[in-house]
Amino acid sequence: MTQQEYLDAKSRDVYLRKRKNPTEPELRLYLHEVNFHCPLCGKELQSRNQKKLNEKRFQIAHIYPNSPTKEQYELLNGLERLGTCSESFENKIALCKDCHSTQDYHTTVQEYIKLLNIKKRALEATTLHDIVQNMSIEEQISEIVQKIKLISEKDIAQLNYTPVNITHKFYENELVLKTKVVAYINMYYTFIRDQFKAIDGKDHFIFDVLCQQIRSCFKKMETESHDKTLIFNELLEWIKNKTQSNSIETCEAVISYFVQQCEVFNEISE
Repeated sequence: MTQQEYLDAKSRDVYLRKRKNPTEPELRLYLHEVNFHCPLCGKELQSRNQKKLNEKRFQIAHIYPNSPTKEQYELLNGLERLGTCSESFENKIALCKDCHSTQDYHTTVQEYIKLLNIKKRALEATTLHDIVQNMSIEEQISEIVQKIKLISEKDIAQLNYTPVNITHKFYENELVLKTKVVAYINMYYTFIRDQFKAIDGKDHFIFDVLCQQIRSCFKKMETESHDKTLIFNELLEWIKNKTQSNSIETCEAVISYFVQQCEVFNEISE
């Protein structure tokens, strides 16, 4: 591609737009989606408790350059772009200053694809979070979460349960999540089931309605992402925040119960 061909192609490229500075609410969204840490090196970008965004340790980077050089334009030709234009929220991400400098001036196809996939995963997580936030929670679940924290090994020694078909809901590369879910179900399924049975029909609580709500939420999440770990973790954050529990493990046990009972995660067809 000659210099003139590059200039002509760039002028016709409707994706490329003039740089636009993000607003402060947008800056906070960029920070939140990367959990306040640089997604490339892990460096902290900003304290969660810092109210003002002065003395910033981060910069907002374009994933696809908004004004690519001739070399970048040729290098990234034909690759996926996020958003409708270079100034779209989808095409920007918070990075530390060092990683931003490297990404800006030493672009490679591998680094571009890596950053693009990080952003796509962050967008997926944000979408799943929004879906979950619209779901209420029965206060009875909070009580069960607290009861799980208090039970002893002796209390559940006789309550072993073998999950039916649960292993068929995971692919071979999902071993870590599968192992976790199966272990929680083996240990706690019967206890949690009995707790729900004991309160079903009392104080306007209907267990089947809760199951339908969980199943419906999962179906919406599944249309946005097939990443089971991402879905599991978002459900975990939902129940942890809603119950104000400081125990991740007990919340994981409840979510694992729903994986089995409410048909969260579809069985993989042969």
